[in-house]
Amino acid sequence: MQRLFKIVGPLYLFILLPVWFGCSSDDSNPIVNRSILGQWRVTAVHNSSPTGPTIGPNDDEVISLTFTASGTFSGTTSANTFNGRYDATEDKLFIEELISTEVAETNFGQAFYGAFTDSQSFNNGVSEFEIVIQNDDRFNLEYQGFKFMTLERQ
Repeated sequence: MQRLFKIVGPLYLFILLPVWFGCSSDDSNPIVNRSILGQWRVTAVHNSSPTGPTIGPNDDEVISLTFTASGTFSGTTSANTFNGRYDATEDKLFIEELISTEVAETNFGQAFYGAFTDSQSFNNGVSEFEIVIQNDDRFNLEYQGFKFMTLERQ
């Protein structure tokens, strides 16, 4: 019996180890678009008609945003902090969850938060943006065909 265990025991380990290490409790999807990872600041929100006004920050006003490889993001406006979960493909950004404090915002902050509301799908409530890369340090998040936010690397 001992001899059988010496032969079969290592065989079971050989078969079961890949199963143990192959299973994971982390069911998050890998982020496909790695170009948006890192720290960004929102420089403008274009939230009206294609020829309408652009809303930008007041002096010393910054909206910062950080995307992580784990599918989370966080940031600050002049008045609030926010965080949430996202998913990204090569050309789409899906904001699956957005949590924010609720202190009165500046016009720029209101336009920023308004972009998430305006881009929400009626079907699932997820905000959907098209990612348009300008260069390594700048991209736009477009929504509703003609509205967009411009982000620059910090």
